[in-house]
Amino acid sequence: MLELFHAAFSAVNFIPTALLVFVVFYWLLVILGAVDISSFDIDVDIDLDSDIDLDADAEVDGGSEASISWINNILAFFNLDKIPLMVFLTFLILPMWVISIMTNYILGNTSFILSLVFLIPNFIVSLLIAKPSTYPFVKIFSILDKETENTQDLLGTVGKVIISASDQKLGQGEVLLSGSNYRINIKTKRGHIKRGQKMLVVNHEKDASFYIVEPYETID
Repeated sequence: MLELFHAAFSAVNFIPTALLVFVVFYWLLVILGAVDISSFDIDVDIDLDSDIDLDADAEVDGGSEASISWINNILAFFNLDKIPLMVFLTFLILPMWVISIMTNYILGNTSFILSLVFLIPNFIVSLLIAKPSTYPFVKIFSILDKETENTQDLLGTVGKVIISASDQKLGQGEVLLSGSNYRINIKTKRGHIKRGQKMLVVNHEKDASFYIVEPYETID
């Protein structure tokens, strides 16, 4: 056990170990109720949505739209459209740490530079491990989402736009209901609603699994 501790915190394994410590610390905070399980999802969506808004403002011909679609397809391939980011990162970082410890031990590597090179194939293999490992959680979160739709009436609730939407483009919003945050797919009846705007949920398209929203303005 002591040898494993020294190996884990050696220079060649420091990066995977630091990532693992971060994940463990995060889940401890979740257990204690200090952070929400979807805390990091907002940052990812905002970054992605910023790219979409910049592309729209720049009015670039098709290429940027295709690149965003390509990114979305990759995220969907690794189930990141169905599970929280930190769940996926947990199943990515854990095999990365194990592979790093074993690889550097078996090869007798003591070079930090060489360990960085090893991280490239390590990361690829860990991605391929993480995808099937998260399948049970895809089903769990899918059931939770269905239960939310069946037991909670989101119509009339006010929330915030996370990914901009229009009557043609699907986006995402977040609403607070009974003390819990819910992420929902959204479209507008007409026009465009931007990231950061307040929204009012006015209808639910059950067949298409998204909600119709409109901008919500309050008088301060």
